Amino acid sequence: MIDPLTDLRDARARQDLLAVSVEARRLIEAAPQLGSQWGDVASLALEVGDETGALLAAERLTEASPNYQQSWLWLVSALTGLGRHQRALEVLETLIAQAPNDPALQRRAGRTLLSLGRTNLAALSFRRAISLDRFDVMAWEGLSECVTFEAGSAELAALEEMRIQNSDTMSSTQRGVLAYTLAKAYRDVGEDAVAAMRVAEGASFCLADTAFDTGRHEESVKALIASYEPNFVDQHEEAGVIDGRPVLLIAPPCAGADWLSQVLAADADAGALMRNNGLFWLNATPLGDQTLSEISAAIEAGWGRNVLGDVAKRYLSQVEEALGQPASRIIDPSSLSEMAAGAFGVCLPAARMVRIFRDPRDLAWSIYKTRFRKARHWTYHPDDIARVLACHNRLCEHWESLFPERILTIRYEDILSDPQAAAREVAAFVGVDADAAASEAWLRSEALNADPAGVHAEAGDRFEPLSAALERAGLI
Repeated sequence: MIDPLTDLRDARARQDLLAVSVEARRLIEAAPQLGSQWGDVASLALEVGDETGALLAAERLTEASPNYQQSWLWLVSALTGLGRHQRALEVLETLIAQAPNDPALQRRAGRTLLSLGRTNLAALSFRRAISLDRFDVMAWEGLSECVTFEAGSAELAALEEMRIQNSDTMSSTQRGVLAYTLAKAYRDVGEDAVAAMRVAEGASFCLADTAFDTGRHEESVKALIASYEPNFVDQHEEAGVIDGRPVLLIAPPCAGADWLSQVLAADADAGALMRNNGLFWLNATPLGDQTLSEISAAIEAGWGRNVLGDVAKRYLSQVEEALGQPASRIIDPSSLSEMAAGAFGVCLPAARMVRIFRDPRDLAWSIYKTRFRKARHWTYHPDDIARVLACHNRLCEHWESLFPERILTIRYEDILSDPQAAAREVAAFVGVDADAAASEAWLRSEALNADPAGVHAEAGDRFEPLSAALERAGLI
């Protein structure tokens, strides 16, 4: 019997992201009787960054296996990936009504409520999860994002008891999550030295369960810079799609990309993608690793087709699907943006880009003290952080020289000092309503207080390894 998912799995084995998306869409269109295998389709579509395809597959799955809880959890994952948190919450509430003593469901509801900005309700959900499983470190982590811990509180004591008594039964990742959660708790009570110590512990535990090839990353950056040079851009200046709607935000983590994205999307005619989206990267798959030889090979293999234009068209089509409505400006804060900016600039020659630059000392410490729930395997070692940030800066400086009229650079510190003025400057550059952006900046300004200028000072002596790494990388 022929497996209907053979082509899909073959595409995944080849690591051809676009082919996975195309095959998933083909299956969704054909609507074969896949039963529970629709979960495999949804999983692979999510893996390559096609959240809309994953949503369509998950909807097929809920139709085929409506009594299977995992069917609905795949639907929740796809909705979350698209930022449709209210609908995801409604699905979770139905599941919780059926299984009220499931701590994982309570925890997921807490995460979704947090994404909706309903902090108090999120805290209740995380506390329910903890009451059902007091060793659920992910629920404790979520709770730490909702509350301010107090010195001598029962919750802080419970976290310390867990650290001391249960470390032998925890995985490295669980111990890392617990350490980062304790770090946040100790910052809340003003014990910065203890907090910094817990950060270092958390990073070491998480590092044990992750791997990142920094050298390979540096080689990829060199290849991108070599590929996208002035002659190449001039040669293909008419190959892209003229569409002024897309705006690419280029920023490392902990530099305000999510904040700025939401501020710019306050314009009623604008739409913002999720920070974790990889839609441009997905649709640029035919360009390979984007070395000059691979790009040239892709263009030659197109047999006269406009390969670069095709990348832009597919991207714009999937963006419209993801947003669910027309938009006069598309704000894309993708975490892959600095790697994608060269192809983005060539394939979309009328699009604009905004770079956010932050003091490397504050940036490095903010990254180091954060446990990223999505894969960022370079954030747990000082040298990895410094080397990746140096790569980020080299790429951004190259894109600024290559597309000088199309990139605006703004300092994170300027956003902190005057959010409304910064919002107006960026809004005017990208073409969204400056009044709407400034008003949203004012409404969201308090959120910036969580990551202020000079934050690296809280690390005390624990900042020395990061400082030395930043010096070695030439960043300070």
